[in-house]
Amino acid sequence: MRTPVTRERVISAAAELVDSNGPDALVLSQLADTLDVRQSALYKHVDGVDDVQHQLSLLARKLLAQHLRDAAVGLSRDDAVVALADAWREFVRIHPGLYAITDRYPTAPHADLVAAVGEVVDVINRVIAGYGLGEDDSEQAAWSLRSALHGFCVLESQEGHPAGTDPDRVYRRLVELLCAGISRM
Repeated sequence: MRTPVTRERVISAAAELVDSNGPDALVLSQLADTLDVRQSALYKHVDGVDDVQHQLSLLARKLLAQHLRDAAVGLSRDDAVVALADAWREFVRIHPGLYAITDRYPTAPHADLVAAVGEVVDVINRVIAGYGLGEDDSEQAAWSLRSALHGFCVLESQEGHPAGTDPDRVYRRLVELLCAGISRM
């Protein structure tokens, strides 16, 4: 007996597909093959590839926020930053395609995506709050932390580091620099 196709199953299969084969693999015919159904059967559950990308982008952001939250809970200052950074990097390694979808599918004008990004930002803000900075410095520190982690992880996932460079060493130094910089603020 075949497992019935549901919207959740379509999105789950799409997430596995992009994590295994990259975001360019998200083609409805390939997704239908993965689910062992005709492509036309997918339209009972999703409104096309754009809908699937939207749902994957939402899923990625929600999973990232939860992963970061779980890592940083109960920690403060540098320990919280290190845990958050490690969790971010780990998430991108576990879900490279899902994470890549977030860059391909912009948040505006989608309120659900804006809210999901807000969850990620909220975790970062809570980590930064442990430093007791003023409002402007907190905002700058949070933006810098998010930008640095996103940039490093995207470059690493695309093998965008110079030949002969040890990405682990660069990553550790980046996190040290972030902690030192935030502490000095």
